Amino acid sequence: MARNLVRVELSFVTEEDPEALGDRIKESAALIVGREALEEFRVRTLPLHPKKKDHLHPVEPPDEV
Repeated sequence: MARNLVRVELSFVTEEDPEALGDRIKESAALIVGREALEEFRVRTLPLHPKKKDHLHPVEPPDEV
């Protein structure tokens, strides 16, 4: 069979340490496909806590000419 590059995307919400979970998922993937076959593995996180509104500043209207 011809070689293929396969990309799998996964998203989930957690309150656990994302880096630790990423390490566990990476280890699982390496066990499934083999360590030498795992080309790339990245963990990206996006905080989901509410935004603070005190960082917003009013927009000043442009000076009239």
